[in-house]
Amino acid sequence: MSMRAGGSHGLEVGIHDVWRRYGSVTAVGGVSLTVGAGEFVSLLGPSGSGKTTLLMMLAGFEEPDQGRLTVGERDITQVAPNKRDIAMVFQRYALFPHMTVADNIAFPLRMRRIGRAERDEKVRHALAMVKLDAYAERKPAELSGGQQQRVALARAIVFEPPVILMDEPLGALDKKLRQHMQLELRQLQQRLGATVIYVTHDQEEALTMSDRVAVMNGGRMAQLGRPRDLYDRPADAFVADFIGEMNLLSVTVESVAGETCTLRCAAGTALAHGEGAAPGSRVRLAVRPEHVELAQAAASDAAGLRGTITQSVFNGANTAVQIELQGGDTLRVDVGARSELALLQPGTPVIARWPAGSAIVFPESG
Repeated sequence: MSMRAGGSHGLEVGIHDVWRRYGSVTAVGGVSLTVGAGEFVSLLGPSGSGKTTLLMMLAGFEEPDQGRLTVGERDITQVAPNKRDIAMVFQRYALFPHMTVADNIAFPLRMRRIGRAERDEKVRHALAMVKLDAYAERKPAELSGGQQQRVALARAIVFEPPVILMDEPLGALDKKLRQHMQLELRQLQQRLGATVIYVTHDQEEALTMSDRVAVMNGGRMAQLGRPRDLYDRPADAFVADFIGEMNLLSVTVESVAGETCTLRCAAGTALAHGEGAAPGSRVRLAVRPEHVELAQAAASDAAGLRGTITQSVFNGANTAVQIELQGGDTLRVDVGARSELALLQPGTPVIARWPAGSAIVFPESG
């Protein structure tokens, strides 16, 4: 792959039924994933979900107990880390403090015995790509956190790797800088055409940057999909709860008509999308705060969940309204900050509804 304009291609990365155990603990349990050439895929999950272990196996710092790892047509399962032609960027920038920025970036080229003239040209080009042309002679200690992270990125891309692995690379930055770097990193990846596998526990970051996201839970892949699909159609209650804000209520299926089921709990009735749900069974209802429609309760209201406003929190474009439902469950509703509903006081009785297609049901155990 080449960093020159117009021509650069990553390679496909294959994770084939990979397992990694530490004693009795299964850190990664039978994960299979194909990342397309030039694709940006995030591994998203809480601490201990197996995402970093998976990345370390791809880098060669950990070895799978079983399964295979491939890059392009090549099986890299037993290949030494420095022979994999894979770049790695960590949260801790791991820069050499005594070296200048230019020498830090040149380091992988020196290791590959690239000649001085070509090395200088590649370093110049990498510095330009991360917008640090004027900082070549500075030491890392003279740079801000964001600039140091850019140097780490430049060092990763300078030898034009087909695959770049990133482990929480923006985790140490403040929120505003992190959001700025997310966009820069994504644009850089698209210009390079490199295949990127990116580990994060920040769902917003994963949704913003990725072509697809693999949600990890307990060493397994709970769901793999495009950000919009994960948000709109989570595969289980874990994914529903982990991606974005979600209300989860324990309810009983009253009846099913086609793909729509009517649900009942102490607060009243509600609708949801739920093929195959059995009447009389207990399920978990998932509905996002922005999909809930709120109205002041009238005695004549039949359908909906009844409750009382307990709190309203203004957060910019929206106001988060907290409802205590009859029976004790809590429901969060996002309403426009300028809407009249945002002005309703705590203690106001309300009724909550939503279209059937905006809510999903999962098995009670899921």
